[in-house]
Amino acid sequence: WSSGEATKPFNAVLPFERLFVGETDGSSFPNGGLRATHTAAAFTTWDRSSPCFVSDNVLRIPCAFVTHLGAAIDDKTPLLRSTDAVNRQGLRLLRAINIGMDAKAIHPYLGWEQEFFVIKAEYYRARPDLVACGRTLIGKLPTRNQQGELNYFAPPPSTVNLLLENIRAAMLRIGVAMAVMHNEVAPGQHEMSPVYCQASFSCDNNAMFMEVATKEAEKLGLAVLFHEKPFAGINGSGKHNNWSLGTDTGLNFFYPGKADKARELFVTAIASLAYGLCQHNELVRCAVASAGNDHRLGAQEAPPAIISLYPGTGFESHVDSIIAGGPLLGYGAERTSVDPGATAAMPANTGIEDRNRTAPFPFCGNRFEFRAVGSSQNCSFPIAICNTVMASGMAHISSLIEGGMSHRDAVAKVFTENRHIIFTGNGYSAEWPVEAQKRGLPNLNTTPLATATFNSEKAKALFSEMGIFSPEECDARAEVMYESYVTTLSIEVQTLINMVESGILPACMLDLMNYEALPALGGERQEVYSGIKTEIDKLSEMMSALPSGLAEQASYLCDTVKPQMLAVRRLVDKAEGLMNKDLYPFPTYETILYSHHSEAPEQESREKTFLETEVAEYFRAVGRAGEADATYAQYVEAMTEEVNALVAAAEDALLPACTDEPPVELRATYERLYEETQALCALMGDRPSELVAEAWYLCDALKPRMVAVRDLVEEAMDAAPRHGFGSMLGAVCC
Repeated sequence: WSSGEATKPFNAVLPFERLFVGETDGSSFPNGGLRATHTAAAFTTWDRSSPCFVSDNVLRIPCAFVTHLGAAIDDKTPLLRSTDAVNRQGLRLLRAINIGMDAKAIHPYLGWEQEFFVIKAEYYRARPDLVACGRTLIGKLPTRNQQGELNYFAPPPSTVNLLLENIRAAMLRIGVAMAVMHNEVAPGQHEMSPVYCQASFSCDNNAMFMEVATKEAEKLGLAVLFHEKPFAGINGSGKHNNWSLGTDTGLNFFYPGKADKARELFVTAIASLAYGLCQHNELVRCAVASAGNDHRLGAQEAPPAIISLYPGTGFESHVDSIIAGGPLLGYGAERTSVDPGATAAMPANTGIEDRNRTAPFPFCGNRFEFRAVGSSQNCSFPIAICNTVMASGMAHISSLIEGGMSHRDAVAKVFTENRHIIFTGNGYSAEWPVEAQKRGLPNLNTTPLATATFNSEKAKALFSEMGIFSPEECDARAEVMYESYVTTLSIEVQTLINMVESGILPACMLDLMNYEALPALGGERQEVYSGIKTEIDKLSEMMSALPSGLAEQASYLCDTVKPQMLAVRRLVDKAEGLMNKDLYPFPTYETILYSHHSEAPEQESREKTFLETEVAEYFRAVGRAGEADATYAQYVEAMTEEVNALVAAAEDALLPACTDEPPVELRATYERLYEETQALCALMGDRPSELVAEAWYLCDALKPRMVAVRDLVEEAMDAAPRHGFGSMLGAVCC
């Protein structure tokens, strides 16, 4: 304030506490009535179990999100609360059974398997349903789709392979190692998976993966689809959550191990899980309930909506032995090997149990795989529910033992009362829903049916006991689930109506005109095309009769409107097969799913554009137009020389300030010049080693910083002589 300048010099300073806690508008976030415009405050607070990282020059800080009164309105907060519940009840259980007494903490772990479709961005943009809804609302299957298992075991197309490699490199730069990438069952469908890690960190990694995949696809002229069912008639996408619990001393609750204590813990842990899945079955179904996932669950490509436990046929027999009075030990958890029967092929080691891909919760040797999770979901909520029901099971067994029951008898009692949750058969079979009903297992095959159970008195009691949700938070979360379902279906209906009325019906009319001279050749076109108009009008009328109340709207949309959408679709898809292909207004399934399979990667054209524009522009600007066809290496070399020269000029400009105190009017300029020069040097030190990436880095990251440094050097050169400071500045040339 002592400066004589009209505009006072200042230093921009970020208070450190803002890195840990922030405030924003909670009323603009889905909150189920917990926030309103006149009570809007909500706060982010750093999740200290998940590391911060830098992406696109932005510091990303994982956080929980709570209201002014501390209520959770995000998915991360219940995950963190459930982690605490698992820790409390897990340590309690270990003390009760006298195993792992040296453990100080128990952590949930997660390894996710992200499935997704890759298509060309131009076809994505040309489909209003993909843009607005994430899935196609109309579209006829191509003659070749996923028959013959030709996709799963084939190598990825070259353009997709480049995308997967780019995603893997980008994820590694933020500290996430991707371990798996391959084709999936459907054409255009792929999967990537990381190395598993602590659950909250892993959930954040998955959210970041979806962002990174979208950005990297854009660079190659592609689009990534994370919807659970973007294309009808072929497999949808899931996100299998491989979940386990472990102590800080290395005990895995879901690995039988070789020592007796480890095997006793394993049997006890599965009893706890069986209790949680059986007693709180509806909540586990709610964990994967969404409008998108409803298209996938039970469709012979994903587990049914009936939640059951698959511990393996061998362990199922062991459970029956315990129920009959046998000991906890005795489960033959030894790995075996199979001989291919050929001299050139070595024996293959098998798992402890066979794999059951039809089960929603199968055992996988050292973890359980929650296979019902949808591909677009945030992993935090499903894992929070897994932790919660597991904690309830451990608490129940602990209370039995603490009440005087023996360890063996407590486990036997739990298995006896929850035996019907264990199913090791074919979950895709028509017989299983019938059998499940006999067992008393709910079949909540739609999101409205599942959501209605989330805030039941039983659910509220569990969440309160485990410290996950208050009764008010349960009600709010149920409202958010209803609202999400209603919003999704409403958007889909309006999008379908718009596509039919503005695209399909005009095309039908034009196609019919081709048969005016010979109506007999038109076949059933008149009937089919007229039927589309009739059915789309019915759909519009149904939407105008939408009832009030979120729960009522969700049920109405599910039970009444969705069947009518399918009626419209059946006729539109039939029309697609009849219509002149040049008249059909949208990219077809065949075009969308296969167009990018035989093309060279877009990276080639991107590199060509770079050479023809950025490199050429640079060499023209420095008077070396004859080198417009310069290679990346030349560009990198020239840019490096320019950066070094600029840094040297900046150092010369700063030299007087190092030997003498600059006038007050110049202090801010010198401080900014010093900071910008330091930042430029740091960026140069962080440049990638791969040549093409280095060229793009110099272009995208360094050029803006170079402009800032150059401007400040010139400002210092102009201002210093006016203040009689730094006589040598006049000789400095930038």
